[in-house]
Amino acid sequence: MNEMIPNKLTARLYSWLSRKTTPSAIRRVGELPLAIGSDIGVVRTENQDRVAVLRMELGRGRSFTAAVLCDGMGGMAEGSACASQAVASFFAACILYRELPLSARLSRATQEANSSVYAVYHGRGGATLSAIIHDSADGVLGVNIGDSRIYIYQDGTLEQLSVDDTMLGLLPNNKDAYQHRNEILQFIGMGEGMEPHIVDIPALHESIFLTCDGVHFVERQTMQLIVDSAKDSALAVRRLIDVAKWCGGHDNASVIAFKPFSARLPFSNDPGTVQVWDPYGELQIVTVDMYNNERIMNKQSWEKKPAVQKTAEEVAHPTHLLKKKRQAKKKVTEKIVPKIDDTDIASERPQLNIYFNADVDKDGNRD
Repeated sequence: MNEMIPNKLTARLYSWLSRKTTPSAIRRVGELPLAIGSDIGVVRTENQDRVAVLRMELGRGRSFTAAVLCDGMGGMAEGSACASQAVASFFAACILYRELPLSARLSRATQEANSSVYAVYHGRGGATLSAIIHDSADGVLGVNIGDSRIYIYQDGTLEQLSVDDTMLGLLPNNKDAYQHRNEILQFIGMGEGMEPHIVDIPALHESIFLTCDGVHFVERQTMQLIVDSAKDSALAVRRLIDVAKWCGGHDNASVIAFKPFSARLPFSNDPGTVQVWDPYGELQIVTVDMYNNERIMNKQSWEKKPAVQKTAEEVAHPTHLLKKKRQAKKKVTEKIVPKIDDTDIASERPQLNIYFNADVDKDGNRD
């Protein structure tokens, strides 16, 4: 893996994405107009899809949100591990290269994901990747590798923007000759020669959808009707996954629904704070001294607090100050996320984990 990537961050994200989860989950993503969901299906014994959303507050009114879907390659080594590694490396690179223009940032992040997976599996395992980044300063842009897809929905029409990395996808006018040629031509983890496909997102769109091939058993016209009739993103995700299962559920089914939102969307955390969501829970990462010294600390839960040195007043009057602190202590409350139809929203406690410093200049060089 490129030494510029913050390895401890990648490792923490990989561990979190690889944890044991339920067979099916759908959730809304904080206060963002996003919904994500994944289902193991009715045939597979393992869910090799990974879907996640990251948001980072950069300060001075600027932030970026990245959404990524990776589908582990069936028939190859460790599909789920490859997908987790791809997402973790992609997110870490998005943070590291946050000052680059969107196109360069997406290309770098995709290449880092490819190198990271290849370094472990040497081409014997891999994953697809579909991702978008919304930057409050630079707009929205996507990237695609493999046969997962990026769609936009606008004025009652669902349009596929990405091109499948298959013979059928690249030569759509020769469907008769290549209708059974759906082998993936490139993927995350293949190593040298992979070329990220940057996907332009039209300024006018009602929603963006990222889908894996387990959803593609549903015809596009049917998907369009489902999206058109759903009252919000979460319901659209739920119905797309349900219909994919009703069509046989032969593969894992995962969807991200992403609506455009204002660059001025409120963000409650301090600059440098990163939040990551998947269908099952939330991880919070706090970056400390982003532009100075690197410090990395791990915290196991919200309740475990870092040690602090006592002041002279605390040493002289410990009982008096303890009483004052108890009176001033704030109550901690959990945000309740509403259910989507009959699907339970994952109730994992958010995890607070990492402090780190990783900064690069506008040319991609680390300070």
